[in-house]
Amino acid sequence: MRISRLNDIIHDWVCWHKVDNHKLGYPSKVSYLSTGGYSANVFDDMVNAADTQNVKTLDAIIDSLPKDQRQAIYARYLGEKEPIFFEVKFDLAMENLLDIASRRIGA
Repeated sequence: MRISRLNDIIHDWVCWHKVDNHKLGYPSKVSYLSTGGYSANVFDDMVNAADTQNVKTLDAIIDSLPKDQRQAIYARYLGEKEPIFFEVKFDLAMENLLDIASRRIGA
């Protein structure tokens, strides 16, 4: 996985964190019912589903990082308080994310 692809998924992850979502995992629409089995947006729906799965996988990867690295990621992208030696911890966290995401996200 390239760093540019990881950055795209991180951007989606940030947007995902900022959305107030209380749907309990149920889909907000069922596209094939409204059109009798055909949807002009099937491809877009598949891409959105894949992106959502990538974001959830990335969230699990970030949760599995050591606490100081997780705090560095949250500080950079979600605006939380920076830990001591932020730059070092952030660089290490990004290396770990790239390594783990390369194995767990097929993008």
